Amino acid sequence: MTSNIKYLVAKAHANHALSPSFDNISAMLNAERVIDVENILLNTSYSAILDEIRPSVDLTEFEFALRRYYARMLHLYKNSSSGEVAKLLNAYMLVIEAENMDIIFQAIIKNNVTPDLEKVIIPVGKYGFRRYQRIMQNTKAEIASDFIAYPELRRAVTKALDQSSDPDEQIFHVSSALSHITYSILNEVSPTWIRLEIEFENLTTICRSIKMGLDPNIWLIPNKGKVNKYKSSLKNMSTPREVISFMLPMFPVTRPLEVALAADDKDIINVLESQLSTYLFYKRKRDFVIFGNRKEAILDYFTLKRAEIEDISRIILSKTKKIDNDELRKMIYPIYKR
Repeated sequence: MTSNIKYLVAKAHANHALSPSFDNISAMLNAERVIDVENILLNTSYSAILDEIRPSVDLTEFEFALRRYYARMLHLYKNSSSGEVAKLLNAYMLVIEAENMDIIFQAIIKNNVTPDLEKVIIPVGKYGFRRYQRIMQNTKAEIASDFIAYPELRRAVTKALDQSSDPDEQIFHVSSALSHITYSILNEVSPTWIRLEIEFENLTTICRSIKMGLDPNIWLIPNKGKVNKYKSSLKNMSTPREVISFMLPMFPVTRPLEVALAADDKDIINVLESQLSTYLFYKRKRDFVIFGNRKEAILDYFTLKRAEIEDISRIILSKTKKIDNDELRKMIYPIYKR
């Protein structure tokens, strides 16, 4: 391990030590007011953000600040890196940018671009926030795609939009195409780290394509995992339930599939995606603790940090909207140190 990798991995662990603990999150969940949540966060790495803006004063601006903070950290790590770590972080940031594009193009296709959309964007793109705003100004997805900053993502979205003129199908194609290209790129630099994500992505892709009556092979990420191995059998199945039941005995993890199979047919894919996502966050936390000296620990850290930001946003919003704590607790990611 080079000194550069050692330094950045150590920095990730030092930063993570300042993250909210399980007790902090529990106290935030039980807090009565937003200001009580702020007081808890003041003792964590988020104190610097609270010095800029308090959610009790301007919740929307605080949401922006959280995501700017995350993007700024990513850029700081990338600018401090070289060699293998730089490739890792560039590939990971492209995944984040693809998710930004997915959110934006879903809204454009649905004709539902609102000011609230901006606060969920993580501005990692190379041309800053104005580029996202420029894309969102377009009412036609085909025109908006011309303003995508990264050629790989632009080509993926263009190809996806060419598949169909139906809005629901376009949304599926765009989301699948963006995942396909970015996971494939990350697979080139860190095949072990991204292996499970690819397996999960392929399973949900084939389930959604079968439900919509589309060709499931278009967006499968090739040469990786059990879903690819059995794709010839899976593509002839008629329902997502049939696919999940078939894959259950041979899938790398079984619990998410078992929970999905217990759901109603109308909810089965959403439950599957939620369960797979929760498991991945749990795995990243475990790997960060147990295998924390490898270079991929930096990606583990940023995965956990992103989930942490989503949880903080969710908790603070719940205090303003008086959401039931028991329901909120179920949504919190399993990533916090006890």
